[in-house]
Amino acid sequence: MTTTWSKPTLKGGYAVSKSKGTRYTFIFATFVCVVCSLVLAVSATVLQPLQRANIKLDVVQNILISVGHEKEELTTMTPDQVFELFAKEFETILIDKDNVRQTRDFMETELKKLKYEDNDLKTMTEGELVATFKAKLGLLAKKAGKSKADYDPGYKLVYAYNPDQTTTQAYVIPIEGYGLWDLIHGYLALNPDLNTVRGITFYQHKETPGLGALITEDWFVKQYKGKKILDPSGKLVSVEVSRGKAKDHHSGAELDHYVDGISGATLTGKGLNQFIKANLEIYEPYFVELRTKQSQGTEL
Repeated sequence: MTTTWSKPTLKGGYAVSKSKGTRYTFIFATFVCVVCSLVLAVSATVLQPLQRANIKLDVVQNILISVGHEKEELTTMTPDQVFELFAKEFETILIDKDNVRQTRDFMETELKKLKYEDNDLKTMTEGELVATFKAKLGLLAKKAGKSKADYDPGYKLVYAYNPDQTTTQAYVIPIEGYGLWDLIHGYLALNPDLNTVRGITFYQHKETPGLGALITEDWFVKQYKGKKILDPSGKLVSVEVSRGKAKDHHSGAELDHYVDGISGATLTGKGLNQFIKANLEIYEPYFVELRTKQSQGTEL
C-alpha cells in the first residue's frame, strides 16, 4: 500500500502544516471577534446617554406638537430650549387606578429594591420612571409576595397644558398600540371639555413607507383636530379612520368621529382605531371625574 503525504503549505518562505494553518486562522478569527465585541460594547455604553437624551427630546417634542406647536418651530430650538418650553407650559400629573393623584416616591422606593441607583432614578422623567416600573412589575410583585394584579397601582400619566399658568387649555395622554407591523407611539390632546380633539401625533413606528407611514404626515394628523370622542349622549366612541373618504360613508354628526383613511393602509388604520379607543377607555373614568368637577364649577 502506498502512503500519500500532503505537501506542507508555505508561509513567509517557511513550511507550515495544515493543522497549524488552521489553528492560526482560528486564533485570528477569534481575535477579530473579541475586538469587534469590545468595540460594540464600548460604543453602546458611550452612546447610551445620547440615545436616551434623543428619546426624551422626541417625547417632549411630540407632546408640544399635540397641543399646536409647529414642528418647524421646535426644530429651530436647542434641546435645552425645548425642555424649558415644556417645563413652562405643562404640568405632569401621575394618577393611579383609582384616579387619585400620586407622587413618584413609591416607584423610586420599589425600584431601589432591584438595585437601581438613586441618582439614576432622580434623573428619569415621569414617563421614563413609569415605563421602567411597569417593565419590572412582575418581579416587584413577586418580591412583595403579591399577585401582579394586586400589586399594580395602575399608574398613568396626564400632561396638563397650562401655558398662561392660570387655566388648563388641554389634557394630553400617551397612546400606543399595534399598527400593521409593530407598536406605534403617540400623544392625543383634548380641549378642556375633554371631548374635542386638539391634536394628535404618531411617532416611533415601523409602518410601510408610502402607505401606513403616512400617519405622521400633517394632512393626516390634522384631520383629527376638532373631532369628538363622545357621542351626543356622552358615550365614548372615539375617532376612527374611515375606509376611503369619511364623507362617502358617514354624514351629519357621525362625521365628528371619522377622518379620511389612507389608500393601501387599511390594516394600519384598523390598528389606530383599536388602540386609540382602548387608550381613551383607560383614561375615561378620570375624564368623567374632571367633567363632573367642571359642571360643578370645582377647581380642577
